[in-house]
Amino acid sequence: MPKKPEKITLNHDFAFTSDAHLDEQIAAFRAAHEAEHQQILAMDARRSLGPGKVRVTFRVIEKKPRRG
Repeated sequence: MPKKPEKITLNHDFAFTSDAHLDEQIAAFRAAHEAEHQQILAMDARRSLGPGKVRVTFRVIEKKPRRG
């Protein structure tokens, strides 16, 4: 049975004023990371750092190369 690859994670801290604002920031961060690194970020965990601050842990997923 093939061994499952080790989970790779990435933490990022966000400051926000509302849930909608946080959602926008997370979407923008994920899109920028995917464009730059060819990796998809899936939310793995979320931890409050106090009022208006949160640390989000993303699971890094390598994009499969496109077949031509």
